[in-house]
Order: sequence, then structure tokens, then C-alpha cells
Amino acid sequence: MESNLRFNWHRYPTLAAYEKHFSQLEHTTSSKLDWLTELRTKDMNFTRVELDVLYGSIVTWQNPDDKSDRRSICYYVSPTELITIGLSDHTVSLVKPYQATTPFEAFYSILALQMNTYFNGIDAFETELFLRQDELRGSIDENSLDSIFGLRDTIENWSDLIVPFRELVLAGPEAFIRQTTYSDAFAFRLAEKRVERLLMLIEHYQKDIEVLLDLSTTVSNFRGNEIMKALTIFTAVATPMMALGAIWGMNFKNMPELDWKYGYASSLFLIFLTTGGIFYWMKRRGWLGALVRMPNKKSSVKK
Repeated sequence: MESNLRFNWHRYPTLAAYEKHFSQLEHTTSSKLDWLTELRTKDMNFTRVELDVLYGSIVTWQNPDDKSDRRSICYYVSPTELITIGLSDHTVSLVKPYQATTPFEAFYSILALQMNTYFNGIDAFETELFLRQDELRGSIDENSLDSIFGLRDTIENWSDLIVPFRELVLAGPEAFIRQTTYSDAFAFRLAEKRVERLLMLIEHYQKDIEVLLDLSTTVSNFRGNEIMKALTIFTAVATPMMALGAIWGMNFKNMPELDWKYGYASSLFLIFLTTGGIFYWMKRRGWLGALVRMPNKKSSVKK
């Protein structure tokens, strides 16, 4: 498919369509042959840079639950020619207002348009993140880690999509280093700004998620320590009762305490006295309070 721009733009809906066209060519370049060879063997992002040539494939969408389910655009850019595979006619129509005069400008117009569609998804993720932060504040439970890991998987999926665009923003000026005006093109500068903004948002949200993960892990460890502390205290307080009960539960024939008139009352008094003494000693040492004080979900505001 040919476009009516001021340079050669060949568009093919599928790799098979391009292979059919390629097989009919009498002459071609080694870079085009290498590009086609890699497209046949790789279903992923890859970028190759040669002098005055930039080619590869970039994933534009992938299923977070099954990353083998993805869509991509294959591209070959030279000073006189642009070849794209898998690009919709709708996207091509959106490129026209940019008035691209070179394949380089047209290609980076495509990238800028594609990245612009990601902001809605990032905004939706931001809303979900804020909702999870409100839910987790003061009420972290055993399901919190699953929720946080789900958020982390989502933002990592966004990062996997955006980072290759950043690579292309760096690779373009490298490939066309002899064309000094290319880096000043409007489409390139727009793509550069959009990828920087997307990566800034992703980095910020990744830090938020790490804070949530650290908080959840800390609270989980704290609760585990509190449980072990409660069991230890219970064991220590109950030790006199169990020890004295074990002694007077023996069946030796010569146990003078069994004949005491006030033996039962004395044993109870001794049990209560030692238990109370241990409890009082632990309280004086500060071992009975909480390890840390967790803030309430609705904290009081001082007037």
C-alpha cells in the first residue's frame, strides 16, 4: 500500500503481505533482509540501528495476564523510505495533520500518537491505586499483599510498554546522526516529551507501590511478632500454675503437703502469688504493651 505523502511510505497489514512483496523484488538491501529475518524469528521488541537506517518491531499493547497476547508495529526507516507492518489506516489518517516531510518525522508522529493513547490507561491505573491506598490505610489484612502485587504487575506491564519507546527516542538521532535537523523536528520533540512524561508517572507510581508493599510487609511482621509475644506471655504467666500443679499431681506415698489442713488453700495462694508476681514484673518491664501503636483510620484533628 502506498501513501500520497512526499516520500515513499509502504504499508502492509501483515508480515505475510510484506513477505509476498519482498519475494518479488529483484534488488534489496542487506538491512531489509536482516529486518525480515528477525521479524520471522522474533515476536517481541527489538531495535536495530545502522547508519541512516532504523528498523525493528515495537509492542504497542499486551495482555497483562498473558503477555504472549500482544499487538506490535514493525518499522523500517531510511532517509527516503518508511515501511510499516501492522499499522491501521486510522493511525495513518491521524499522521497527516503533522505534515511530515521525511520518513523520520512520519515515524515519530506514529510514536507520539501511540503514546498519547496510553495516558488514559495510566489515569485509570492512578484512580485504582488511590482507591487501594484508601482501602489499605489502617485496615491491612491477609488479602492486602495480593492486591498490592496486582498493582505492581499492572505498572510493570506499563513499564514494559513504554521503555521501548524511550529506546527509539534515543535510537533515532543515533541512526540519523548525519541529518542534524532531524532532532529538531516537531514530531520527534513531541514523542520525546510524551515518553518522558509517561516514564515519570510510571516511576512515581512504582515508588508508591513499593511504599505500600513495605508497609504491608512491616504490619504483617508486626502482627506475627505480637502473636508470638502473646503466646510467650501466656506461657510465662501460666508456668507457676503448671509447675506447682505438676508437683502436687504426683503420686508419691510420702508427700506431707497432702495431709496439711490448709494445704489446698496454701497451694492456691502460692499459685496466685507467683502468677501475679510474674505478671507484675513483666508489666514493670514494659513487656505487656503493644510493640508499636498503629494510627487509627480516622485520626482526630487537633483544633
